[in-house]
This record gives sequence, C-alpha cells and structure tokens, in this order.
Amino acid sequence: MTVTIYHNPDCGASRNTLALIRNAKEDAERVIDELGKRVQHG
Repeated sequence: MTVTIYHNPDCGASRNTLALIRNAKEDAERVIDELGKRVQHG
C-alpha cells in the first residue's frame, strides 16, 4: 500500500504524522509538499 501525505514541514501535526507513517514501516510512501510538488518518494 502506498501512503501519500501532503506535508508542510513547518507544521508540527504534519511532522508528527510523517513520523507515524515512517515508524509504521510502510513499504512505500509519497511525501508531497503543501504546494503539490512531490518532494520525496520512498
């Protein structure tokens, strides 16, 4: 399953959510910045 998060690195809730996803060891994740540009694909 691919998890997609629209991430704002200045937002604590967004950083916490990203950490939860990464700690859950999801096989695939897409991190998209708040403007919609893909910034990371793991």
